[in-house]
Amino acid sequence: MLARLHDDLTADEFENELQRFTRLQQPYTGFLAFTDDGEPIGMIDARVRNYAEGAPNLRAAYVEDLWVEPEHRRSGVGRALLAEVERWARSEGFDWLGSDTTPNNHLSRDWHRRMGFDEVEQLVVFGKPLQG
Repeated sequence: MLARLHDDLTADEFENELQRFTRLQQPYTGFLAFTDDGEPIGMIDARVRNYAEGAPNLRAAYVEDLWVEPEHRRSGVGRALLAEVERWARSEGFDWLGSDTTPNNHLSRDWHRRMGFDEVEQLVVFGKPLQG
């Protein structure tokens, strides 16, 4: 499911990204959703970030990935997965949950609003590798 969500990464890049995330010292969690027959149909993962836009205390829980198989969307799977992350975040003592999407992903933006998220900022992120 993560590979379908991040189809812009090669298999090696994806593997490196997963290894990097699981080595972070900040708490990291994930939840899976299954059909009654045991078929995986959705996933969500979240971690603690030292800064999240809009967070009153800077440090916050943050949804990193969410995927629901297309044929199971709009059935409550995403809402149920998000509820598990919210329970986890509260148990870790957080009062803010962040998430993001790309500006042109209107389906995701609409879903976030339906789930009670407010859009707090739009930004263009730049990065530059430092050589030597």
